[in-house]
Amino acid sequence: MTDRVISRPPAPNAVNVLLAGVAGGLAAFVALTVIAMSRNSGAFEYALDDVYIHLAVAGEIARGGYGVNPGELASAASSPLYPFLLTPFAGTSLQRWLPLIWNVIALSVASALFALVMVRAGLGRVGAVLATAAPFALATYVTAFTGMENMAHVAASLATVLGLWHFVQTDRIGGFLIAGVVFATALRLEGLALGMAAGGVVVLSGRTGAGLGLMALAVLPAVLFVLFLMWLGLDPLPNSITAKLQDTGPVGVIGKFQLNIATYGGRYLLVLAVVVLLVSIALYSRDRRVGLFGLAVAAVGLAHLAFGSIGWMDRYETYANVSLVAALALLLGSTASLMQVLAVSLALAGGVVTYAPYALSVYAWNPAAIAAQHAQLARLASDHINAPVAVNDIGYVAWADPDYVLDLWGLASSEALSVRLAEPDDGWAGPLVSKRGIPLAMIYDNWLGDAVPKDWRRLGSLHLEIPNAFLGGREVAFYATGTTVVGDLKQAITEWQPGLPSRARFEWAEETE
Repeated sequence: MTDRVISRPPAPNAVNVLLAGVAGGLAAFVALTVIAMSRNSGAFEYALDDVYIHLAVAGEIARGGYGVNPGELASAASSPLYPFLLTPFAGTSLQRWLPLIWNVIALSVASALFALVMVRAGLGRVGAVLATAAPFALATYVTAFTGMENMAHVAASLATVLGLWHFVQTDRIGGFLIAGVVFATALRLEGLALGMAAGGVVVLSGRTGAGLGLMALAVLPAVLFVLFLMWLGLDPLPNSITAKLQDTGPVGVIGKFQLNIATYGGRYLLVLAVVVLLVSIALYSRDRRVGLFGLAVAAVGLAHLAFGSIGWMDRYETYANVSLVAALALLLGSTASLMQVLAVSLALAGGVVTYAPYALSVYAWNPAAIAAQHAQLARLASDHINAPVAVNDIGYVAWADPDYVLDLWGLASSEALSVRLAEPDDGWAGPLVSKRGIPLAMIYDNWLGDAVPKDWRRLGSLHLEIPNAFLGGREVAFYATGTTVVGDLKQAITEWQPGLPSRARFEWAEETE
């Protein structure tokens, strides 16, 4: 049956479509940020503690190191490039705003690029509407809200998709494709998948040298990052990646795929990838290059399900979702049919149903939770303890505290990571803490309860009174690592307590009251 062709009015000016897309992205981002600030007494805060890990690493880079503690090298950040983008103004309050600035820029660029996809797909005024709705539907505004490098990765991925489509249509490799494959990997190592897939399409299209060159460009940032880490005397893989690989266990590719599609984000990604795969197969016999283009993007989506991560404020899979919807619009663009509009509209509607419920009910609470938990730990460490501390969520504490911070989870401490992953005996944190003269440990018991030695004394716990938020835990246990420091720690905590926000409360352990 022939698709019904839509009679469309003349397409709007491309610049207007791009502006509509950017306006849609910024409007959604500002709305979520304002709601989050209203839940945090009007104050701005980031939605993830991980932002402060990058800021702490950036501060050390600016001082000639690499890690979160002066003189201790560590690969606490998995992004090769992002910490370097945060080095300006290190050591000043201005540095704290850089993640926000970069994410607003990245969201604007990504929104404009998706709008350009709508123009290239020939969707006319309907495309302007879809471009405006896409940032909300595909949750890119939430990805920007996290303050992490993932939003810039989305923008680089869209540049790659657009550049590859340009090659398919013109046999020319342009700036979008080159910049996309380089920056995607430089921002996130999983960006290598799309760059290699794009290079493969070019090779299979008869441009072997150009395709291999693109693959080399995609690999280059990863190789340079590995060489940089090894030059510093560190393991070739960042600690954050090693920790996540070990923490998920030896599930294998099939097990990883099954775990991912059991999540709401994984199911949405799977549907998008399968739809693009089927459309690409159908188009392959008509136009081999167009078919290869779609197959490459679909393969990236499926590869992410098999090897990547889903979730963590839904930021990990965003690049794949956006790339697949963009590819779907471009693949169906030649038909100028009702099917094209319906397919893209349904894809966006699926994104709304999948992600929108969590934006307000969970993620908009995250900044208030960070302010009530992580910021308070940092305030205690920097303003009242004035000594090294041990934690398992290091970002805010490491960025704000001039004293040594031991990361018991191991992202910023290769020694702690090695000990934790070696299936040690209970109480394994004791020697690590004693060696560094640390009087206070602040940890999630559900993460590191078995790390606590019997001679540590529980002082109490910080409780979070927020209805919903994406955090590692809602209760942080405070431990004195020796009996001689209990008195000083109790006094410091007593002085710190009056500054707690209304959504946080500290409860003393019974034996210390």
